[in-house]
Amino acid sequence: MILSRDEAVCVVLGMAENNEINSTTKLNKLLARLNLFLIPIDIDFSLNKYGSFNAELDSLESCKYFSIETYRYKDNDVKKYKITNHGTELFKETKNKKLNKILTEEEYSQITEEIRELSKLRASDISGDEHKILLVDIETRYKLIGKINEVLVELFDLKDIHIPEDAIANIRLKAIIEYCYYVTLYLKKKFEKIEENYDYEAYMFDYYFLYHIGNLIPFVKKQLRGEKDVHMINRYYHYLIYSVKDRYPFSIDNPDLNKLIAE
Repeated sequence: MILSRDEAVCVVLGMAENNEINSTTKLNKLLARLNLFLIPIDIDFSLNKYGSFNAELDSLESCKYFSIETYRYKDNDVKKYKITNHGTELFKETKNKKLNKILTEEEYSQITEEIRELSKLRASDISGDEHKILLVDIETRYKLIGKINEVLVELFDLKDIHIPEDAIANIRLKAIIEYCYYVTLYLKKKFEKIEENYDYEAYMFDYYFLYHIGNLIPFVKKQLRGEKDVHMINRYYHYLIYSVKDRYPFSIDNPDLNKLIAE
């Protein structure tokens, strides 16, 4: 399951205050935030000084699902995005056919509330929060490297723990641990080469994955101690495996994945 661009736009518009978003930058921020909720979307993000960014979103035009209005703000032309009736229908359809497969009603309500609250903020405030969460700023680079090293040590120990392959949840948990270990090795090599500047060549899945892998460590330890949380194991597995399709070096669809792991 992955949300198409139009589905993702309609989801954030459907959750936003008054079903509208008053700038392209804010639209970028809210769409990118879906990744932090473990919701795969078919939109790639790079990094600029405002955080997650997709240049193609600036060229969106009004369609049956949403309308785009231009208004003047501080001597600049700014775009406002509003959901249409067809867009509302697509939003409901996406919830019923896709989101309901990966989210509980409680999770859906929490995400809706957070998107609504974020949509009330300035884009710069959302960007600052994202920078803090993902450690993309130059002055927090040492924290980023420290987090990678800490996570790598934890995963090195976890990957050698015996997990019986007697249930799908166990098989997926084992796969998640091994996958995250090699992704973190890859990120360690990559991030240590970054010069003292913003990583403008970054593919934001590097940061999204590290964020989720960091959260996975205590979760995995808890799973190894007792009854498995099958729902969350499936959510992590689904996001890590299917969010990137063939758009990331560590995609399972990458024919050179084995070679990358062996490096």
